[in-house]
Amino acid sequence: MEQNLDVDEIWRALKPWGRYQVKQMCFMWAAMIPCSIHLLAIVFIGFQPEFQCADISLPENDTWNASVYHVTYDACSVTIYSNQSNSSSTTTSCPNGYKYDEHDEISFVTEWGFLCGESTKVDIAQSLMLLGQGLGGFLCTGLSDKFGRKRVHIASHIAIFILCLTTSFIPSYVGFVILRFFTGVVVEGLLLSSVTQYVETLPEEWRFCAEVMGLVWWTTGIVLLTPLALLMQNYSWRYLQLLLSLLSVYSLAEYWLFDESLRWLMANGRLEEAERVVRKAAKMNKKTFDTVISDVKKKMAALETLDGGQEKTEIPFTEPDVVIVAYNPRNTDVKKYSMLTILKDRMVLTNSVIIWFIWVTNSLTYYGLNLISTTLYGNRFLNFFFLGAIEYLSALAEFSLLNRIGRRKTLFFLLGTAGVSLLVATIMSMFIGDNSALGHLSTFLVLVGKFGITGSFSSVFLYTSELYPTNLRNAGYGYASVFARIGGVLAPFSSTFYNYVSWGPGVVFSVMCFISALLISYLPETRGRELPTTIEELRAWYKTHSGFRRPRSAPKEVNDKT
Repeated sequence: MEQNLDVDEIWRALKPWGRYQVKQMCFMWAAMIPCSIHLLAIVFIGFQPEFQCADISLPENDTWNASVYHVTYDACSVTIYSNQSNSSSTTTSCPNGYKYDEHDEISFVTEWGFLCGESTKVDIAQSLMLLGQGLGGFLCTGLSDKFGRKRVHIASHIAIFILCLTTSFIPSYVGFVILRFFTGVVVEGLLLSSVTQYVETLPEEWRFCAEVMGLVWWTTGIVLLTPLALLMQNYSWRYLQLLLSLLSVYSLAEYWLFDESLRWLMANGRLEEAERVVRKAAKMNKKTFDTVISDVKKKMAALETLDGGQEKTEIPFTEPDVVIVAYNPRNTDVKKYSMLTILKDRMVLTNSVIIWFIWVTNSLTYYGLNLISTTLYGNRFLNFFFLGAIEYLSALAEFSLLNRIGRRKTLFFLLGTAGVSLLVATIMSMFIGDNSALGHLSTFLVLVGKFGITGSFSSVFLYTSELYPTNLRNAGYGYASVFARIGGVLAPFSSTFYNYVSWGPGVVFSVMCFISALLISYLPETRGRELPTTIEELRAWYKTHSGFRRPRSAPKEVNDKT
């Protein structure tokens, strides 16, 4: 099998949605379920029920005569009033702990007493997990490029199973947050390796569909979390954590269930393994290996004639932050770039800063809405379920719009929808009072906001990959992942912010969505365009397509051969 064969053409010759590809991608999509579940399980295992100080007993003597002294219980303090002539009051923190309207071990918050002055420990636990995601994004992109998507996928998934299982039995808060941090690292490793592999298993014209399906499976994890939490609500949070960890037990057998990415094998010169994959795929798709290779060569020859002699150059990985597949003019050296390249070019950096801000907005708003779901009007289980289920509509909208109106207009619509609905919902929530109809309408508008931000968050994954040339794509993803973690780390503090300023989170979310919607207008549209290969081509492309500039004649839509 020859190394210069076009991988996209191989998938086309095998039938893009053949039995082999669907089987391969199903394991990648299924990995979205534990990723979403463990990232958002804090909503239930870190739930803060209604509470107040536990009762105290006054000694039965003249000094503490009940007719002389009166005790008032608040959420975080006990006040003892004296009715004597020299009346006075004494306020103390809860000497006997707290009492709840739920059982005492419904979450680690109640078990360890993380209330009042210590409530930020809950936010810190979630922030550290999302910070771990940032480290995972930084490390795992390079590891995935060096050792393969399959190895990183399996290692990350097994690590999730072990870490989450251990979390079920951890006795201390310090151990708990350490495990949460490393869980965040491997969740990101599983997420990125899975996304990369299922995108690489389809030709360019179908990749957006793979991304939409990834969102559907991610959403399924969120929706599944609700009935599991409801089922375990009368037991300790540790049983829920144990149940969630067991969802990844099949990771121990994954090595034998799917294959390495064909694109990665071809790019690294592992042709014997690549041939075995193609032969296996051809057999499952009821094709013959020789017919597939013959069809690919014929199509490449035709494309080479049309493209004026361009040929594909594939080189092995030498750096973790370099992507290796590129279309090159004949006799031209392949240019390699590092992450510093983005920082050195003013125009590329400007466009990158815009997309990074959009990532921060998406991450902060998406996770913030999920984490404050218990503060919304209505039942907390139903609210979280609907906040998850609405993402199915986001996937449908993304599928319908991305190729119809383009990436940029889709993001503008989704971000604008999120901004408007969250702002109106915030204004309405300030006047709810005893009006249940207004309360339910406010919750509905938050659901609409979740619809918009979810579609935006999913779409920006695809859009970001198309804003950079092939040999800068991983670098672009790496930076975007780091900036997304800024929003993720801040998101858990939305609950604490809400306790002090109830309208604060909604205003912050909506304003950032409005700003992002405006900034998206300055980025180029990437739908149906063959992406540049070098930084020089990228600059020229940005100059003619960024902002409100339009090419003089509509470009012919061609496949992205990167």
